[in-house]
Amino acid sequence: MTDKIAKISEIFDSIQGEGPYVGCRQIFIRFCGCNILCDYCDTEFDKGEKYTVKQLVDKIKTFDLQAVHSVSITGGEPLIHYEFLSEFLPELKKLGLKIYLETNGTLPESLNKIIDCVDIVSMDFKLDSSAKIGDLYTNHDMFLDIAVKNKKEVFAKLVFDDSLRDFEINECVSLAKKYGILLVLQPKMHGKDICVSHDDIVNTFNKFTKLYHNTRLIGQVHKFFDII
Repeated sequence: MTDKIAKISEIFDSIQGEGPYVGCRQIFIRFCGCNILCDYCDTEFDKGEKYTVKQLVDKIKTFDLQAVHSVSITGGEPLIHYEFLSEFLPELKKLGLKIYLETNGTLPESLNKIIDCVDIVSMDFKLDSSAKIGDLYTNHDMFLDIAVKNKKEVFAKLVFDDSLRDFEINECVSLAKKYGILLVLQPKMHGKDICVSHDDIVNTFNKFTKLYHNTRLIGQVHKFFDII
């Protein structure tokens, strides 16, 4: 192993609170830093500890590896650390661990460099109406193309509020249909509070399912349970 270093904000054992793997036990490695800044982001990027690849592997070995479903590589945006991941992820695979990548889906070239070591890709659709970061449709398209062509398990999550626009719904559905992936809708939350009305949640869900049946409404369960 080389002396590559990455800044990690958290390493912990908990349950997955989002998407189709809700309730599965995972080891979470939360990388510091991100290439975008969504207005609903609750991650603190300035706190963390630096690890070499060896130090992080040794830390992971202290967990009960037989009890977990997978290791969640999350952030921030973990793919900004793709050089570190290119050495770290093969070491996790040697331990027999499944790799679950949580990503904003905006760095296709970085994904391409580490995709061989990834088992599950959980990609967030980033929409300007809720994240306030501009149109990233092309980035998402390129990203999903790489993940699907490499025969990875892929699904996409979408955080929404009452500002969601119909053309954004159509764009997300278009990509989900193109790649045949599950689409998971998540009402925007602030702590334990849902920031979307009941009527808007139902109406949004109905709009999506009318266009694309492979859509699920799954809230952020870990926040209701008050689990990290």
